[in-house]
Amino acid sequence: MQPQLMKGVMAPVVFVLCALGSLTFGSSTVRAEVYAGGQLGFTIPEAFSNVVNDGGGFRFSNLDLNNAIAYGAKAGFYSEQYKWLGVETDLYTATPHLEGQTATRTDGGSTSVSVPGALTRVTTWAFSVMARHPGEKFQPYAGIGIGLNFAKASGAFSRDTDTSPGVHLVGGLRMFVNKEVALFTEYKYDRATFRFRDLDNGPGGGTGFVGDYAGHTLMAGISFHLF
Repeated sequence: MQPQLMKGVMAPVVFVLCALGSLTFGSSTVRAEVYAGGQLGFTIPEAFSNVVNDGGGFRFSNLDLNNAIAYGAKAGFYSEQYKWLGVETDLYTATPHLEGQTATRTDGGSTSVSVPGALTRVTTWAFSVMARHPGEKFQPYAGIGIGLNFAKASGAFSRDTDTSPGVHLVGGLRMFVNKEVALFTEYKYDRATFRFRDLDNGPGGGTGFVGDYAGHTLMAGISFHLF
C-alpha cells in the first residue's frame, strides 16, 4: 500500500471517528443507535500482484488465489443527532489459498518457474466511517475506512505471518424485519501488501516474497439494534 494513499485515507477517517466519539460519548444527552450482528458469504480475491522475492532481485507474474467462504461479525453506532452518519467495526476471515501454479520470473530475461501451493488465511479487522439513508424499512449505506489485515501462509515445511494496514470500502442494504432486527447484504473491498519473509517455498523455490492482495467480499447477515 502506498504511504501517500494510506495517509490520504487515514486522516479524514480518524477525524470523523474522533468527532463522532466526542458527540456520542461526550454528552449524556446524545443518544445512539447501537447494533451488532453476524455475517456469512464468500471472498473473490484478485491475483496476488506486484510479486517480488524478499531480496527484491526477481519479479514474478501474478499468482492466482482461490475463492473462499468468509464469515465474521460487526458492530457500530449512529448518533441520534446525525442519524445518517455513524461508525462501524468489522471483523471477518477467509482462506484464499495460493494455488500451485507456474509463474514467469523476470530478472533481465523471462523464465518459467514452479510455484508450490500454500494454505493462506486472511483476517480483516476494519474501522469505517459510515453514511446511510435512515429509512424505517430500507437503509442503503456505504463506508470507507482502515483495515488491519492479518495474513498467515503455510507451506510444506514452514509458515509465516504478516500484518498490514490497508484501505477498506463497504456498501450494502439493510432491511428491518422489526425495529430491533434487520437483515443485510453488502460488498466489501480490501487491499493490502503482504510480506512473507520466512516461507521456504516461495516462487521459484525462493525463501520469501512480497506482493499486493486485493479481495472482493460479498456478505449476508443479521443485525440486532438497540435505541
